[in-house]
Amino acid sequence: MSKRLLITGANGFVGSNLVERATEKGYDVFAAVRKNSDLSALKNTKATLVYPDYFNQEKLVQLLSDTGITHIAHVAGITKARTENDYYKINARLSLDLANAALLANKELKKFVFVSSLAAMGPTFNKNVITEETHPHPITYYGQSKLAGEEELSKIESLPLISLRPTAVYGPREKDLLMLIKMIKKGWELYIGKAPQELSFIHVYDLCDAILLSLESSKNHEAYILSDGINYNRYAFADIVKETLNTKTIKLHIPAGLVKTAVTGMEKMFPHRNSILNKNKLLELTSGWGVSLKKAENELDYYPKFDLKKGLKQTIEWLKTERWI
Repeated sequence: MSKRLLITGANGFVGSNLVERATEKGYDVFAAVRKNSDLSALKNTKATLVYPDYFNQEKLVQLLSDTGITHIAHVAGITKARTENDYYKINARLSLDLANAALLANKELKKFVFVSSLAAMGPTFNKNVITEETHPHPITYYGQSKLAGEEELSKIESLPLISLRPTAVYGPREKDLLMLIKMIKKGWELYIGKAPQELSFIHVYDLCDAILLSLESSKNHEAYILSDGINYNRYAFADIVKETLNTKTIKLHIPAGLVKTAVTGMEKMFPHRNSILNKNKLLELTSGWGVSLKKAENELDYYPKFDLKKGLKQTIEWLKTERWI
């Protein structure tokens, strides 16, 4: 019997990379997208496009039954929303509805991999690293909704579930850290405050490999933190980009108190504005995100191939080739 894999969010950054790698591994891939999605990242793949109606249980069950889905990689999620309820609706409720539909369509479902986030754990405010044993304390609506998704899914005892908590993901097609690379190329480094930080990263190819390992794992109802296995100081990312691009920068540290005052003022003036930067996000940006990879190594046999230097060099070459920078 063929392995028929549904990948949600398949046209996105992580999803499109996963489609390529899963196809190479022999999966019959069904790429779940919206009808108005930009499908350019999928144009050269062998994936079958499907258009789930996540909020119509009957149609969702029918789609999963008709396609004979045996595995699911639930990558789709929302990182920016207007309200706490909007985050919960997509990152938690939709995930639960998809899992229930999958079990109704196929009681022999082999694996449901939920791509959560390290944000579900929350940062560390001391020199300790984050492990799976750390008590979760997410500090953003996004992190809270991802944790809620994990908790809701874990209540379904018959669901062959693995939850993955990747740290900051970068690589081909990623756009948030691309902004930092472009800024560094123009000669600028901006930091909030001067406090030391431990940060962690994961290349998208390593994340995709971890998802594929999880799809084949005998483990169930486990969660794993994912990174490249190294914790970096706050300047490492820029230092590697500068070395790779052979450029110099002016390094600016903006006082954290000044940024907090500005953000607080903006929130009062525009209380309903969907802003990228808010007080919780500011705390997230100035906290520590050092992690331990031991559980994923021991239980998933996950060993990343890209450290930050190798990964950024590969990413920048891709960006140049595609004329993104």
